[in-house]
Amino acid sequence: MDFFKRIFGAGKPTSEIQPDSRQIQPLRAPSSGRGQASADYYGTMSKLQKATARRDFTEAARLVRDNLCQIPDWVKATCRDFGSFDIKTIPALEQGGTVLALAGDDTGLAEMRRLIDATPQLEPWAAQMDQHEKDRKLFDSILAAVTASPGCLQTDLKTRIGEPDGHRVAVLTPYLEGAGKLARIKAGRTFKLVPPGAQDFPKPLPKRTVVSHRTDRSPLQPHEIDILTLAYVPLPRAPLRWEEEQAGRERAKIGEAVAAFEIRDAAWQLISVEKIPPADRPDPAFRQMYFCGEGLLLVDDLGKSKQINRIAAAALCYDRSGHVIAKTALAHGIYRIGVHPLGRGMVALSRDCVLHAYDTSLKPTIETALTDAPEIVAIRKRFGIDDDELKNHLRCVALSSDARRYLFTAVDEAFCVGAGGNGLWGVKLPVKDGWKRLAEPSAGYGTGAEIERALRLMGLVLPLTAENLKQRYRDLAKQWHPDLNPGDPKASQKMKDLNAAAEVLSGIDAAALPRHAGVSFVHELSRSHVSVGGLNFSITASMQVPEIFASDWIYAAAFAGKSDSVYLAGYSGRILLVDENGIAVRAYDMGAVPRRIIDTGAFLYVLTGTRLYVLCGDALHALIDTFDGGDLIVAEHGFGLLEKKRLRWHTPAGGYLGSIVTKDPIRRVYYADKRMVIETRQLRGMIEGVPDWWH
Repeated sequence: MDFFKRIFGAGKPTSEIQPDSRQIQPLRAPSSGRGQASADYYGTMSKLQKATARRDFTEAARLVRDNLCQIPDWVKATCRDFGSFDIKTIPALEQGGTVLALAGDDTGLAEMRRLIDATPQLEPWAAQMDQHEKDRKLFDSILAAVTASPGCLQTDLKTRIGEPDGHRVAVLTPYLEGAGKLARIKAGRTFKLVPPGAQDFPKPLPKRTVVSHRTDRSPLQPHEIDILTLAYVPLPRAPLRWEEEQAGRERAKIGEAVAAFEIRDAAWQLISVEKIPPADRPDPAFRQMYFCGEGLLLVDDLGKSKQINRIAAAALCYDRSGHVIAKTALAHGIYRIGVHPLGRGMVALSRDCVLHAYDTSLKPTIETALTDAPEIVAIRKRFGIDDDELKNHLRCVALSSDARRYLFTAVDEAFCVGAGGNGLWGVKLPVKDGWKRLAEPSAGYGTGAEIERALRLMGLVLPLTAENLKQRYRDLAKQWHPDLNPGDPKASQKMKDLNAAAEVLSGIDAAALPRHAGVSFVHELSRSHVSVGGLNFSITASMQVPEIFASDWIYAAAFAGKSDSVYLAGYSGRILLVDENGIAVRAYDMGAVPRRIIDTGAFLYVLTGTRLYVLCGDALHALIDTFDGGDLIVAEHGFGLLEKKRLRWHTPAGGYLGSIVTKDPIRRVYYADKRMVIETRQLRGMIEGVPDWWH
């Protein structure tokens, strides 16, 4: 029970007693101050992290101080609830201390010091507090040095300010840039630092105004998928990484490479190793690698390319022989990305929820604000999603192989839209196993005449949907609530009549309507049976939560290889195959959420944190452990598991062919002149004998 309290702070534990299988009204556990202490602490912590992410350090510093005030009660509550305080990270004492130092908030730092000294459980953070107090002085020293010598190099800072820890100086400088107190301009392998007002201080990037390109204003109505009606493919369960660690299973050890490139488990030949000219060396900023129909796509998702200054993100496309087709800065940043292995282009989602797509020459093809998409407008009202939180609810974007369709997901719903902006279909995943829909019933009910009166009072007619009722209730409550109409003596009675009418029409407590249309979900935690006086009782402990916590969030999505069908993977570990019309036809179940799904038409590849599944239709062809991490790269006639210093290459059906291990991190992989080419930062290895990836 404590585990569920910790995870679902918003949930309401319930105890249900069922004599002779007849349900009695649930008895809700009384609220406690301990739960409120945790809610206050975690609520402020969440706001703090959001303010830091958007670089609003003034607001972040204020929230740090608020969080410091909440920590004592939270520590006590945690010790009471769990018997000890085994928390490993406290953002307010870690990043929060850096924020206070950046803001020059000496009062806040002094309060943090007093809190740590007075709370034995916080003793592990004492050394970090020493660093925050040192950082406070370092920030001032860095600013003074840059102001005195505009254009000085970041690598020279530690000498200028007399600080031996150059790494710490390098860590703090970007904070000053984020706060607008200086600018860093690329200068070879380091940065030139300039203060605000300097002639070469960069001007802010112009903001682009993007609207929705949708041609339909009404939202697509997603239909809920019925798992029981689908062809069902059970698969060996994929363990979670932490489960493997708990079991103490050792991961496969990779022997370090002695030479720059080493071939293992294969009769391939290393034909040559050559030094890459400086102008041609892979830019490490392009850290994401995808195979696509054209060849190879590299993505700089953080906008750190040294060759393209002041960008949100960038992309670089090579043909199948390793020649550059296009390289460009992108108009928007990359928070989510979708690249079809047989397609010709890419789609991405920025942090401000702009969906943008490109063809193989990296020319923009789609630009649309998902904030204005009618489905997103509806789901935000349904769950009460704030602007800052929206990107976290949009987990996936994908582009069809012919780029005529795209897909986006929000919580447990997926929507397919034509490239021209016409909505095609929407689906909703069923709730996670073990959760049951539970309305909060009203004790009252109405006759036919009372229902007619309620309809007239609220200005509604039949047929009536829950969404219509909820919206109308909200509108009238704003007009009639006594707090909003202090001069109207009839306001209180109007509100009572409105509540009564809403309960008659919905069958649920009207107070629940503004929240989630009265809908919540319950999960049974335990059940026991007792006999008292000849009566048999069933005692059930359960947890009741809002719909969003019971929803099976979609964490991976991809279009099929040679059709417009779509794969949708929920957090439950189920993958649903939906055809081009939005009709679900098959369910795969592996018990763990995939990191990536790739369909080539011949085979389906599903990568989790610990395993790679290779399937053809309903048949499992290969199951490959991936405990060493890495990513999946797929071509038409083979796939690789790319790790930091190793590439394992396989046949399309999963047969292992061999590995290349490198001394330095792998930056680029492609196939040219019937040879595999592996590039590190400075060296290029040519390997012969690897089967052709493309025909």
